[in-house]
Amino acid sequence: MAVFGLEPWMLALLAAGGFACYTVTVEYGMAWTEGEASPVLGAVFVSTVVVTVAFWAFAAARGLPDALTDPARVWPFVVAGVAYPAVFRFLYYEGIDRVGSSVTAAVLGAYPAVSVLLAVALLDEVLGLFAAAGVALIVGGVVLLQVTQESADSTDVEDVVTGKLAAADTRDLLYPAAATLLTGGAFVLIDFGLSGFPDPVAATAVTQTPALVLFTGWALIAGIGSGRLRLRRSVLGAFALAGAFNFVGWLTNFFALQSGSVVTVVPLLNTTPLLVMVITYSAEREVPRSTRLVGAVAAIVVGVTLVQVGT
Repeated sequence: MAVFGLEPWMLALLAAGGFACYTVTVEYGMAWTEGEASPVLGAVFVSTVVVTVAFWAFAAARGLPDALTDPARVWPFVVAGVAYPAVFRFLYYEGIDRVGSSVTAAVLGAYPAVSVLLAVALLDEVLGLFAAAGVALIVGGVVLLQVTQESADSTDVEDVVTGKLAAADTRDLLYPAAATLLTGGAFVLIDFGLSGFPDPVAATAVTQTPALVLFTGWALIAGIGSGRLRLRRSVLGAFALAGAFNFVGWLTNFFALQSGSVVTVVPLLNTTPLLVMVITYSAEREVPRSTRLVGAVAAIVVGVTLVQVGT
């Protein structure tokens, strides 16, 4: 069934493109941040305000369900929202700031596998052969990213993305790795909550709200008085645009899943890391020269696709 004249697979690719543009735009905004301004605080606060306000407006336009007043039906989304997107966004933006958007997006591509493993352990779901093969590919891809980072030499640094890996401290990769674990766990909790909640859009708005509350408090305590939120207009515009891209990604993702099947939509959503790489190389007017890097990202994307198809 088409939505706005677009088939589900078109909406899925549009969502993946929105998430990729969101990731890269955040990185550029961070790079333009100057002086005492905090790139992580600025990106987190501005994009969270944009996304949360937009989702509540959309949920209100659709009609807010009575279930929002029932704590027993809302708490899973509140708890999940503290983990993802609240703590996740700090780790995510810190990961982008430390290792770049391409590496961060590649590592985060493993979060569906985390969700599947937790669902098997906690929700008694079955892990099939395709899904198991996908998990193996994801683990192999992440290991290959580490090997590439450790073995990159001066000739590899000429490749823009491999250069970011070569310059990164191994401990910096813990930020996107931790974000991946939180995201995977949060989606399992959200899935549990949605089994007793009637409106996914309102549930998404609730999930975004803890992040807005926490980051507003952070901004008031650490940002405004110290000048850490004193952003130039170009930086503020970049972070707001990133929030808009993120909203488009989630919105088109919702309509794609509403109008199509998971088997059709989710594998296409997992093209986001590759789209980030395409944008990164296009902006630098380069082509990938690291076969390890391309192989690692391809393994992660194919692995996540197999996990989704096999479950």
